[in-house]
Amino acid sequence: MLLKVDPIDSFSGTFCVPSSKPETQRAILTGTLAEGTSRVYNDLRCAETETMKNACRALGAEITEHDGFLEIQGIGGTLPSVRRVIQSHGSGLVFRVMTALASALPTPVVVAADATLRKRVMEPLFHALRELGSDIESIVDENKAPVVNWGGGLKGGTCRLPGDISSQFITAILFAAPLADGPVEIEVTGEVFSQSYIRQTLASLTDAGIKVSASDDMRHYQVVPSTYQAHDVTTHEDYTSASYLLAAAALFPGRTVLTGVHGDSMQGEFAIVPILRQLGVSVTLDRDALTLTVDTPPGSLTGDFEVDVRDCPNIVPTLAALGAYVQGRLRVTGGRLTRFHKASRIEAMATELTRAGVDIEVLYEDGICDGFEVRGAQTYPGGVTLSSWGDHRIFMSLFVAGLRMQSANRFSGFEDVRLSFPSFMEEFAKAGVRTTAVEEEDAPTAAVA
Repeated sequence: MLLKVDPIDSFSGTFCVPSSKPETQRAILTGTLAEGTSRVYNDLRCAETETMKNACRALGAEITEHDGFLEIQGIGGTLPSVRRVIQSHGSGLVFRVMTALASALPTPVVVAADATLRKRVMEPLFHALRELGSDIESIVDENKAPVVNWGGGLKGGTCRLPGDISSQFITAILFAAPLADGPVEIEVTGEVFSQSYIRQTLASLTDAGIKVSASDDMRHYQVVPSTYQAHDVTTHEDYTSASYLLAAAALFPGRTVLTGVHGDSMQGEFAIVPILRQLGVSVTLDRDALTLTVDTPPGSLTGDFEVDVRDCPNIVPTLAALGAYVQGRLRVTGGRLTRFHKASRIEAMATELTRAGVDIEVLYEDGICDGFEVRGAQTYPGGVTLSSWGDHRIFMSLFVAGLRMQSANRFSGFEDVRLSFPSFMEEFAKAGVRTTAVEEEDAPTAAVA
């Protein structure tokens, strides 16, 4: 099944930004591990937060959905004997955190994963957990998901992790470390990418009463055995999801208003706001009204620009879509981490945009895919079929890029918006974007929005 998306002549209106997926997932985890009742207000409800909730329920948490908030009855500091399978589906964060937490369980647990997750890098996490006393065994391929964690508890000590593969390795061990028999130290080698996600984890742990510290360069962490405390959390907007609406607004002269926006955020992807300003787009925050107003003047997106994305990797595909219309040059570097995501995102966007006629070149540093340089145009013919590469963020970014082309494109992978932005189609329909699901290129079957 493909999605046919008709181009539009303008983009304006009022749109709602979803709540933060990372903040919601971390709040679910701290609530689960605490003793007592925690509430998560303004939580995001999507496939990947549902996966996290179900995984935490498998640990013994009671999680109830109410209108506008979650209520979590936690399991306390002693993890129970669960003897079951914990399903992570395609969520890298769920798999990695649950694998770490299972190390502290007294009984064996299988942490399952789907086919896409089985391809992703896990070995550094397994090695680090083994340094702390964990007994992990891969079920299919060595050092890959899925695994059986034989349990028996984490002893503590020092483990080592690379900083240039996934911040989720560090996050996973940080969540499990308070449950270890002794203090845990994490030493990170090389440059530490995606530090904003680690800072979100540290803030979540500190708010939950965990004794954790980090060095200024984010290469050394220490966690003392401590007890998770129940507390309430209110999540804010998700800037990765907002980036698709912001990018669409930047492509067309006019005014767009995003609602549910609180302002500055620990999320690295908040960088999309200053990046748009750098590109000549006016972005104004009203903290009282909780709105972000985007005014795009004619002649914006003109000039030569450079962006470093080492702390905001999830907007790399969005920036490629924007770059396709920059009159001049957009050079993006520091994105090497994205080759370990659901798809190799730089290569995916370069391949698909090239198919649509965009002048985009992949940049390499020390032989590693690190970024891209794109020289945009006013528009492109369109009328092509573009692949999501099995990655919902590739689909959403290509969707935005297609809006200013001359004829409708067709896209694979549109169903995967449920993973992080379930209302994606509905929000873009507010701007008059017409989408139709098609079996074959000329056989429409059902309107989506």
